Amino acid sequence: MIRGMTGFGRAQGQAPWGAWVWEARSVNGKSVDLRTNFPPGCEAVDFEARRRVKERFSRGSFQLQLKIDWTKDAGATAVDARELARLARLSRHWSRPGSGVKPARFDGLLSATGVTKGAARTSNAVDEVTAKDLLAGLDQALDMLAAARAREGEGLMELFTAMLAQVEQLVAQSTEFAAKQPELVRDRFRARLNDIAKDAAIDADRIAQEVLVMATRADVREELDRLSAHISSARQMLTAGEAAGRKLDFLCQELNREANTLCSKSASLELTNAGLALKSLIDQFREQVQNVE
Repeated sequence: MIRGMTGFGRAQGQAPWGAWVWEARSVNGKSVDLRTNFPPGCEAVDFEARRRVKERFSRGSFQLQLKIDWTKDAGATAVDARELARLARLSRHWSRPGSGVKPARFDGLLSATGVTKGAARTSNAVDEVTAKDLLAGLDQALDMLAAARAREGEGLMELFTAMLAQVEQLVAQSTEFAAKQPELVRDRFRARLNDIAKDAAIDADRIAQEVLVMATRADVREELDRLSAHISSARQMLTAGEAAGRKLDFLCQELNREANTLCSKSASLELTNAGLALKSLIDQFREQVQNVE
């Protein structure tokens, strides 16, 4: 089945070293175009993230964002010496003899608000364990993104199936109209021949040339056969299970070329209208193909 190129994926989790959130977005693109927004120290994760995106997707413009909330180092504390000294001076002041106030204990001063704080993480460099956790989360976000693109592909598949059926119907109508081409061309040639016969200088070779030109113009069987073959190729591409966006885009060019030739060779209004309807439908088909991976 085909896949689209628009989607969103999000994953989050926690580990002893902190919490993380991944967000992955993609829209239409001619190739894999990836932009990342990672915290400092995640260069190794950035490299591996790019490799995994290119490994899983063949087309699209991607945005990857990673947010990390680092956990403070367990067991590490910092003492605010100024705050501790200030509280000690206040304790001595209020516990003077005769005041009835006992001096504060040291452990009591340490437990006071603002005296001790958890030490901040000194380095945000991602080690091997952290990178493994982060990349596992990335895979979850990419899985969600891939699922969203697959759902878009299912919708596009239904649309393409209906469009190809309409194209096939128009080709069948054109085949019926083309069956009347020889008679129409014959009538026109007879009228043309009467005009040519008025000129005595026109010889048999000139008449033969006119016959050949008009007969060639009347034959559209080759164009109709190629249109039918292209329809079959499009259906095979849609069900091949591979990235088909570029192939379908090229096939649309071929379909449009045959429809143009069909219109140029038309000898009847009915066939011309069928050819124009084909061109319009092929343009719509190609517009939707731009959403296919």
